[in-house]
Amino acid sequence: MKYFLGVDSGGTKIAVALRTVAGAVRVARVPGANLEAKGVHAVYALIKQGVDKLARGRKIELSGARFCLCGIDFPRDAEMVEPYFRERLKRDFGYTGPMTFENDAFAALRAGTKARPGFIISLGTGFTIAAIDAKGRERLVCDYQVRNLLITMTLGLSSAAHGLLPGDKPSRLLFEIMRLARCKTPSDLLARLWACDFRKYAKPLPQELKFKFVPLFYKYYAKGDPLAVMILGEYVERIGRALAALKKFAGSEGTVVFSGSSFTKYPRESAFFRKAILRRAGFQQARQVTLDREPVYGAVLP
Repeated sequence: MKYFLGVDSGGTKIAVALRTVAGAVRVARVPGANLEAKGVHAVYALIKQGVDKLARGRKIELSGARFCLCGIDFPRDAEMVEPYFRERLKRDFGYTGPMTFENDAFAALRAGTKARPGFIISLGTGFTIAAIDAKGRERLVCDYQVRNLLITMTLGLSSAAHGLLPGDKPSRLLFEIMRLARCKTPSDLLARLWACDFRKYAKPLPQELKFKFVPLFYKYYAKGDPLAVMILGEYVERIGRALAALKKFAGSEGTVVFSGSSFTKYPRESAFFRKAILRRAGFQQARQVTLDREPVYGAVLP
């Protein structure tokens, strides 16, 4: 049996899908990887790992392949990636047919809306913003100054624990996080954030605990908490400016799709934050969509 191979590769995870001619779809998920950070060899190896999980020891024949990869930011990126993928697909599956490459943000945009113009803001492990205008032309912006939200929040907590918040207003968010992390003082929190070896009690905060910080930041940003405003306000500025530039390219407002773990895991909690981004970008009547399914379903597969 032949399968169409569809891959949605983000920095958080990679979804590898096989679709039969009859339309049956199976999906495997493996750790994410960005082409620029990990390189083409590592990304392909993870994709192959996903295919092997689905194959379960059986030989797989391919009828086609589509790769939506984070790190395909410029046309020449695809030109550099394709020869290696073509060589490996021939070696591993005997496949020599057509294959396509694009940035994963466009797959998420198509999964969210078919309306044009359409915009996508993806905030997960990385950050990408893109648009397709009414004529079908694509434009992509990758702001490398917009860091992983979780890392940035951790840095912000460090600033707050050092007393470096703007203004004289105390941060209730800081105390909420200290309570959640079971820290009595800001210095205790600092020690746990950075896992200082010389303090016996300074066990590093678990990653799953840090993820609980995200909805708290959203909640207190809506209330004007100085720590939340310092961190998320910077995101609003940077993302809003990029979205405003794409609005000029697209010529008008349209549908804005929000994707990436920072939005899809917290659709209700992030509502005020999303509105602030649209307001900063000058959007008056844009329709909002928060992605509730993986792009690999329908947008990556034919």
